[in-house]
Amino acid sequence: MIYKKVIVFLKFIFLIFIFYHYGFFKFQSKSIEKFEGLIVSVNSNVLTTYDLSERIKLALKALDLEDNISNRDNVREKVLELLIIEKIKKSEAAKENINHTKDELIDFASLLYNFPREQFEEFKLFINKENSIDVDILMEQLSAELMWKKLLQKKFSSKIIISQQEIEKILNDEKKKQGKYEYNFTEVFFENKTNNDWSESKKKLKNFVSLLDQGISFNNLADKYGFGNENQDSDVNWTIEDNLDIQVKKILTEMKEGDISKEIKVSDGYKIVKLNRKRIFGYEMLKYSFIKISSFEIEDLDFSKFSSISCSDDKFNINDKISAIKLTDVVANEMVNVYLEKLKKLENGKFSTVISHDNQFSVLKLCNKKNELNQVEKRNKIQNNLYAKKFNQLASTFIANLRKNANIKYFNK
Repeated sequence: MIYKKVIVFLKFIFLIFIFYHYGFFKFQSKSIEKFEGLIVSVNSNVLTTYDLSERIKLALKALDLEDNISNRDNVREKVLELLIIEKIKKSEAAKENINHTKDELIDFASLLYNFPREQFEEFKLFINKENSIDVDILMEQLSAELMWKKLLQKKFSSKIIISQQEIEKILNDEKKKQGKYEYNFTEVFFENKTNNDWSESKKKLKNFVSLLDQGISFNNLADKYGFGNENQDSDVNWTIEDNLDIQVKKILTEMKEGDISKEIKVSDGYKIVKLNRKRIFGYEMLKYSFIKISSFEIEDLDFSKFSSISCSDDKFNINDKISAIKLTDVVANEMVNVYLEKLKKLENGKFSTVISHDNQFSVLKLCNKKNELNQVEKRNKIQNNLYAKKFNQLASTFIANLRKNANIKYFNK
């Protein structure tokens, strides 16, 4: 009798296995899938193969890359490191009793993904069904980042003090920088794991370049995997030529905006840089309003046809061969250099000589030039930049120390 009961029990277990295997119990099957295997323990919080797989899927979607073995291999190591950092952030926030409400998370998600907060449920359905991504994994990632931001605000916001002496020093330094070039660039660094061994960093560089070759934006790739600096376009990330490393400065001065350098071998790894923009210091507050008259053939730019156009007009009808557009309050440092050089020499209401640029011939009429910031606004801007710089430095040091002292255990490695 006991034997028969054991046989019946084993058959029952076998049937359950069959049901799971073929998906009859979908809910339970999904739960099992989420815990395929352990990869790493971070301060006693475990990461599974399912966690990593879904995060890789998220990363590939964000970069508009095909989900295949090659691309997964290229991003796996960096995604795992970011996942480890995320666990560290969340556990540290939890220690400080940092949390958030559902509404705060919805607001955060709507801000990051640019959708109306009232469409949150539709957003989740879109992520889940249209992109085949576990929305719980995404929300867990957003939750960790939101908690981290709140922790940083609590920990550092009251500790940052900007003195008037600091502001005065920057104002004096700016006078010395007038007329010099400054650069906004993204630098990606691949560090050697051991001294005098560039093989691993070279491999990471090649993986990065292979993703670039698939058409991924350099800055997007750098931002997604934490290679580059945050907020590349902010004023904090402009570097005056005097403060550049000699090797990097030589490379940047020979690059055009948008260019990506070749590999740069340094003492402890490899670098690669992309020049986002360059500008002459001090022009960021100048704004120009002007009319641009253009044609594809220089012979068609007959001055008599457009000499009477007025800066007070908003639309211009010249002829089919000549186009005209009015541009208002264009920041000098955001302008094509060849246009800026012409506008600097013009008086209001005057026309420039012909400019050849981007397969077009153009003439500019200057309507107005103004200095956008007064002294109070300038000081406020410097104060905000100083605050952002100090805050980011404290945050970077904080997470670096947490990562260094974290209890991390890898499984099957």
